[in-house]
Amino acid sequence: MLNIGGFTPLSTIDYPGCLAAIIYTQGCNFRCIYCHNYRLINCEEMPISWDKIKTFIKSRKRLMDGIVITGGEPTLQKELPSFCAWLKKIGFLVKLDTNGTKPLMLKLLIEKGLIDYIAMDIKAPWHKYKKIIQVDFPISIIKDSFNLIKQSGIKCEFRTTVHSELLNFEDIKEIIKLVGKKHLLCFQIAQPTSIYNKPNIYTKEKLETLIKEFPEYNLMVR
Repeated sequence: MLNIGGFTPLSTIDYPGCLAAIIYTQGCNFRCIYCHNYRLINCEEMPISWDKIKTFIKSRKRLMDGIVITGGEPTLQKELPSFCAWLKKIGFLVKLDTNGTKPLMLKLLIEKGLIDYIAMDIKAPWHKYKKIIQVDFPISIIKDSFNLIKQSGIKCEFRTTVHSELLNFEDIKEIIKLVGKKHLLCFQIAQPTSIYNKPNIYTKEKLETLIKEFPEYNLMVR
């Protein structure tokens, strides 16, 4: 069973066009300094009962459209394919949020038709990744996931969290060009946490002004 550290019974915004519940898995192989789910990284919270989650999901079959699996990093969970298969069997759409560190897991999920929507984080331009994730991880593996998702044909989006001390406007422009014109790129403002609360000059309005320079791209600020 999945190691589940959090659960949101209903969301209208996390799965585009769907009413969905959100499952937060425990554990992550990044240490992003602005992470707002940092308690999930080292499994600080007591796991939520699998039976409780399963019973709730079954009871909502006709009331919700989908399930969002986020984290932490869900692709670290070996049981993820079987859980997605169970969700599909009872009639739910499945959205997966990922940092892109497990391309073989993503390939399996895609080829088996176990996910309907993928959201992958693009933390920074490739040369700045280590500054954000705070671990030494091969960028080539993240690129493999990035390219796999872009070529998969399933619904997807890419997401970048922005903080003015970590990414400048040139970095943001580089990410826009990296993702390209075909796929959705969503920006979100890094919010203060108890472990990282430095001032952030970025606002939704400033980012919306910036992306107006790229009208031919599929961009959004959340």
